[in-house]
Amino acid sequence: MVRTLKKKVVPKKQVSALPPRKARSRPIWALVFFTIAVFSLVAIGDFDLNQSSYRSTEAVPEDNLVGLFGAKLGYWGFHSLGVAVWFVPVFLFWICVRLAIQQASGKRFATCCMSFVSVVCVAGLFAMMENLGVAKAGESIFESQLGEFGFGGVIGQTLTTSVLEKYIGDFGTILILSIGFIIGLIFVFTDSLEHFLDWVRMQFRRFLVYRARSKEEAKKLRAKKAAAKRLAKIEVQRAKEAEKIAAKKEKESRKVESKEFPEKENVPDDEDPRPSLLNGPMDLLPGLEGRQDSENALGKKRKPNMEKPEPSVDNSEFEVKKPKPDPEMIRIISREKTEKAVAMIPERRGDYKFPPIELLVQAPDVSNDSPEDHAATMEALVRTLDEFGVNVIPEEIHTGPVITRYEVKPASGVRVEKIVNLDKNIALGLKAMSVRILAPVPGKGTVGIEVPNKMAQAVCMRDIVESKAWGEAKAEIPIVLGKDVTGKPMVADLTKMPHVLIAGSTGSGKTVCINAIIASLLYHSGPEDLRFIMVDPKVVEMQIYNELPHMLIPVVSEPKKVPGALKWLIAEMERRYQIFATENVRNIAGFNAKIAKTREEKEKATAMDAEMTAEERAAVSQIKVPRDEDAFEVPKKRLPYIVCIIDELADLMMVAPADIETGIARLAQLARAAGIHLILATQRPSVNVITGVIKANLPSRISFKVASKVDSRTILDGSGAESLIGKGDMLFIPPGTSTLVRAQGAFVSDDEINGIVDYLKQNNEAPVFAESVQQQIDAGGEEERGFGGSDEGSDELLPEALDVLRSTKRASTSMLQRRLRVGYNRAARLMETLEEKGIVGPENGSSPREILVDLDAM
Repeated sequence: MVRTLKKKVVPKKQVSALPPRKARSRPIWALVFFTIAVFSLVAIGDFDLNQSSYRSTEAVPEDNLVGLFGAKLGYWGFHSLGVAVWFVPVFLFWICVRLAIQQASGKRFATCCMSFVSVVCVAGLFAMMENLGVAKAGESIFESQLGEFGFGGVIGQTLTTSVLEKYIGDFGTILILSIGFIIGLIFVFTDSLEHFLDWVRMQFRRFLVYRARSKEEAKKLRAKKAAAKRLAKIEVQRAKEAEKIAAKKEKESRKVESKEFPEKENVPDDEDPRPSLLNGPMDLLPGLEGRQDSENALGKKRKPNMEKPEPSVDNSEFEVKKPKPDPEMIRIISREKTEKAVAMIPERRGDYKFPPIELLVQAPDVSNDSPEDHAATMEALVRTLDEFGVNVIPEEIHTGPVITRYEVKPASGVRVEKIVNLDKNIALGLKAMSVRILAPVPGKGTVGIEVPNKMAQAVCMRDIVESKAWGEAKAEIPIVLGKDVTGKPMVADLTKMPHVLIAGSTGSGKTVCINAIIASLLYHSGPEDLRFIMVDPKVVEMQIYNELPHMLIPVVSEPKKVPGALKWLIAEMERRYQIFATENVRNIAGFNAKIAKTREEKEKATAMDAEMTAEERAAVSQIKVPRDEDAFEVPKKRLPYIVCIIDELADLMMVAPADIETGIARLAQLARAAGIHLILATQRPSVNVITGVIKANLPSRISFKVASKVDSRTILDGSGAESLIGKGDMLFIPPGTSTLVRAQGAFVSDDEINGIVDYLKQNNEAPVFAESVQQQIDAGGEEERGFGGSDEGSDELLPEALDVLRSTKRASTSMLQRRLRVGYNRAARLMETLEEKGIVGPENGSSPREILVDLDAM
């Protein structure tokens, strides 16, 4: 029994610990104190000494706003506490707040007591101010209320003068009163303020929750209303479609019946020979046994027309009308804003003064233009594909300056090829000039449909030259191409490409692209760093550049001289390789680094060495240095890069296709390490112009709009260029990849080019042409400069041809053809060479030519 009692004994803490007294609000008392606080505030504010019968000399004192109570309260308040009486309404208001919130009654009583202590301390502090001469009651704004009571009233004066000053002095009195006032304020306001702020915070949170719920409910309500409207529109549209289909079928059935029964108009209704489905099967009708077969056949023809479908049953004709995609679900990605670089074009480098950026036209401001409704275009695209049975889900929209790419995700089971074959139908549905389908988008599971913008924006060259992409491009030969579909500037490095093939029909932007490339090189490199060789068979395109200080020779405009220019470039390439072998370097960057002896040049040399191809490494290793020290001179300055620009390749291929093709292929294979780069352009990208040898050695290509898919496959090894819109719209194959990149070429006008050339002409030295190079090119490249003979082998077989003439004493083309075992064309060219050298005479009909010199003496 004792153990049982021990188990039931409760611990002392639980027995002694009484539940805390529940705090609750006292709204009635709060209202009472609030009324008293308002009365006291108005009474004190309106009080004047003339309102008191103790001080007024008038028979009837002035009235207070609160009456006799206000006059008595004001008089005794100022008499007792002085100016400190103004704190009484403040504390009364706060006691009202304490009673309104939930707080223990013990704390409320303490608040009242500490409020009285705080008011007394304030009265003492005001009395000390008057005792020390800091303030005087007769000269203050309270003069009409205080009289001779003083700032601190009777209580303040008595507390300070009779008690505190007598024992602790002035400083001690001020210190004690200040501490007492601060402690009272802390005790009064701290706990209550905390509860009050918690109450305010709780009410504010409730308001925010209510507001959020209201917004969410309103949003749901709007969504329901919008969905109901869309559903109603769909139902109405379906009903209309059903009515149209029913009316159409009824009309067709009437036409068929009128054709099958033309005598219907002459037959009465009761004698209508047509059988009715209401009369049962044909074999059960009386008197129609002999006509059963013919009537059955007739009934089979008429059956589909007599069974008219109900509008609510046949939904296959209008189920394709689906709800529009929600515009809020479509993600529109705006084009990138071009960030301007901090460092601008330098003013001068060495003796070369760069053209100012102000010569280029600034891009126009398009902020005020009306934006395009890309969401509506996406809806039209989805609807067009849906009409052909292709279900897609709208994805992202990438906006660009000229082209916008709409990405859609095919539904399960939809073949990508089906979307690709609908390019013309999509263009028709979107009312676009043309569309290009990218299926799939690289790195995404979507199909991209590129649609031209209704309002195209110009891509100016200045916008790119001032951009961060140009300023931070660590390229040896940077060239400006334009902006891609997303609006990102495209700045390529010609040393990594290392050659470019450009094609496009007339007016597509090919010449503007070449001008932009030349202008970008002029804004980056001086004549000591880069030289130009330009070929312009059309004469009118590049003659303006003859005044540039970068020109190595004047612009070559005669197609017959181009093979000589290519031969000189090959000879220069081999000469540079011999210099590299002598200096024990691998490329032009290594040689320039050895001359400049800078860390930056060494890093460039290392990077170029890593990018060298196997053919270039083999060419460097197999070059033999001549033993004769006077064979060539190692330059003591930096070797400049050489950029050869050929404007129209097709015209050259018509004149000397073998020489041009072989020279281009040779340079494209090996010239990068020597610092020689080719930029070829043609407006006729046929297979006899852009041959397989040229395409194999020029992987970086740019195609503007071409006439057909055949031309697109010739230049890009794939279709797409025929779908471009022209005016700078291009497809670019970057180096090291086969992925096509669509971009808008940078625009530079003729006036801008003229301004740049005129500025360079006036502020820089005149171009210094290489006379020896020009003479060799003018001579057709006949001089032997270490680059080997021509393709026909005239330099190699000419001694053998002389031996044949010496042994046979006869000079005929057929003799050379048989003895040397060459073709007729080659033998004829050998004979023409001998004629030019004065060895043989002109043609003599069918007889051999006359030998004019003594061959034995040669």
